[in-house]
Amino acid sequence: MRNLLTWILVAAVAILGFFAIQSSQQVSGLQADVAARTETASALDAEKTTLIAEAEKLKAGSAAAMQSATDASAAFESERAALTDQVAGLEAEKAALDQQVSGLQSQLAAAADQVKALEAERATLTEQGAALQAQVDALQAQVDAAANAPAAAATTNP
Repeated sequence: MRNLLTWILVAAVAILGFFAIQSSQQVSGLQADVAARTETASALDAEKTTLIAEAEKLKAGSAAAMQSATDASAAFESERAALTDQVAGLEAEKAALDQQVSGLQSQLAAAADQVKALEAERATLTEQGAALQAQVDALQAQVDAAANAPAAAATTNP
C-alpha cells in the first residue's frame, strides 16, 4: 500500500513536471513570435523613414518633380495608414500574447504550488508509514516473545 501511494505521488509529480515543461515551451514559442513581430515592425518603421526622405528630395525639384512628389506622398500616406493599421494589429496581438504568457505563468505557479503540496503530503505519508512499521515491529516482538515463552517453560519443566 505504501509503495502504491509512493508511485501515485511520483506519477503525479511527473505529470505536473510534464505540464510545467510544456507550458514553458509554449511561453518560449510565444516570446519568439513576439520578437519576430517586433522586428518586422522595426523594419516597417525604417522603410517608412526612407520613404519620407525620398518625398522630401522630390519636393525640392522642379514642378514635374513636385507632381511626382505629390503622387509619391499620396502613395506613402496610404502605405503609412496601412502600416499604422498593421502596427496597431501587431500591438493588439502582442497584448494578447502578453496575456497568454501571463496566464501560462500563473498556471506554472499553480502547478508549482500543487507540487509543493504533494511533496508535503508525501512527507506526511512517509512519516505515518514509519510509525506503522514501528508498531508492526513492536507487535512482532510481542508475538515472538509470547511464542518463545511457552517453549522456554516447556524445556525448563520436565
